[in-house]
Parts: sequence; C-alpha cells; structure tokens
Amino acid sequence: MRAVPALLCALLLLAGCGVEPQGSPEVLTIPVPEVSAAGERTEANGPALTVYFVQGTTLAAAERATQIADAPSALELLSQGPTRVEVIGGLRTALAPQSLLADEGVPGGITSVSVTREFTGITGGNQLLAVAQVVWTLTDLPGTTQVRFLVEGVPVEVPTDSGLTDQPVDRDHFRSVAPAGDGPSSPQPPAEEAD
Repeated sequence: MRAVPALLCALLLLAGCGVEPQGSPEVLTIPVPEVSAAGERTEANGPALTVYFVQGTTLAAAERATQIADAPSALELLSQGPTRVEVIGGLRTALAPQSLLADEGVPGGITSVSVTREFTGITGGNQLLAVAQVVWTLTDLPGTTQVRFLVEGVPVEVPTDSGLTDQPVDRDHFRSVAPAGDGPSSPQPPAEEAD
C-alpha cells in the first residue's frame, strides 16, 4: 500500500517540471547550401575547388567550397575525406588520416607536398590511388602542373603507372586511375587505304 502514495508523489513531481507540451509541431527549416561553378565566388561559399576521391578503382571528382583556392586549402579539404552522402554514393579515400602540407610552389609549376611517415606506409593499390588523389587535386589549381612529395624535406619515392619515382609527377603518371572521361583515349582504328 505504501507504493501507491510514493508513485503519486513521483508523478506530481514530474508533472511540476515546468515543460508544457506543444499544441502543434514546430516546422524547422534547414538551409540548402549553394552550389557554385568551379572558381566562381559567392558570398556564402567562396571559390569552389575540385578534390579527387576514389570510386571503385579510379578517381572521381567532388566539389568543395573554400575561402581561398590554394594548395593548402585543397589538401585540407582532401584530407577531410568524402561526405556521408558521397560515401553512400560510393566514394572513399585511399589517404590515411595524416597531415599533408603544401609547401611553396617553385618555378615551373611544381608544388611540393610534405607528407608524414604514415603516408609512405599506405600499402597495395591504395598507395597509387592516394598519390593520384593528391596529384589530381593539386594540378586542378592554376599554376600547379606537377607535384613533388617530401618527407622531412627529402624527396620520397611514390608509385606511378610506370614504377617508383622521387621526381615531380603529373596527371599523366596516373592515367590508369584517371576519372571517367579523363583516361587514356582508346586507340583509333587505322584508316582504310583506298584501292
């Protein structure tokens, strides 16, 4: 019998918490982010950058808004990986969660990228894809045509379609994983000779 008064006291205390129920649901609006063309400046988004992720065994482009369209911003956006929606759509990254730092570019359109030891520890097919993601992302920027990879200021060998190199690399070194529509063109059949 003691349980009934204790239960009534608990109900009275809970009822007196001061939170009134709403008469009708409140509509919440979530603004849809603006999408701008590459390089177009908008007040809300700033310039757009293209970063490259992996879809299947090749690269795929994704647009990102940024405040400044430069190499450090591009690498930061690339390191953040694909969004949840992009992951559901089949995108992933071959990059391990490590820091990539863009150094100053040098004459000739070469941008140097300082990578951590974790970057050099990526194995298998992801190694080529990770390097290709960085190269394709940075060479999409004006003024960068090649990328050199450094560990503690020393050039490091990276895989390419034709083997390892510690020299600056460009998109042509990664045609095997080029995004759809940017891959090597199929050979043209020989023209038929007139009789």
